[in-house]
Amino acid sequence: MKRQSRFLGFVALTLSTVISGCAKERSAGAPCCPCLPAGRQPLDQALLSRLSTARSYHHQVDILLRQGQRPSAIDKLKQLLASGLSDDWSETREVRIDTTARLAQLLLAEQGDGGEALVWVDRELAKPHPQSFYLANLHAVRGDILEARAKRIDKMGDKVEAKRWARQAIAAFERSIAINKSLQARLKRKAQTKP
Repeated sequence: MKRQSRFLGFVALTLSTVISGCAKERSAGAPCCPCLPAGRQPLDQALLSRLSTARSYHHQVDILLRQGQRPSAIDKLKQLLASGLSDDWSETREVRIDTTARLAQLLLAEQGDGGEALVWVDRELAKPHPQSFYLANLHAVRGDILEARAKRIDKMGDKVEAKRWARQAIAAFERSIAINKSLQARLKRKAQTKP
């Protein structure tokens, strides 16, 4: 639930920053979003619409989960992923990555074996992505899926196969750790260069 609150906070902050900044600039007759880095296009209505839609889908999922309707919640997340969260904007890419992670966690809890969950995660990880918290989290979710599979296979008595899946889980967690360490180092360097 904390992770979901973090996602909704990300969407709300993005929307409020854009809307308040653009409203101020438009009223002054200036171009929208002067706070954007040089060369970056201002956020447009298509992006705002997609972020708002994603927020609504995730709220629906929260309600469905509170009502014990996990299969319906899974369907809502699949609908969101099919709705056009493209790489046109970094914000929609991050929402797509985070939504994929949430879907995979629900699929793992619902189906137990993680087969479909792993397909969704691996499909997303096959795309090129810049390093981000959400990408690191997706690798960690992949590790969770592989670890669950290793435990299930181990209980069935196939120790060799279980160890193979466990090694893959460790590699996924290592990838998550590496991305987070890289991000932390980048943030530290950035903080040190500020006046």
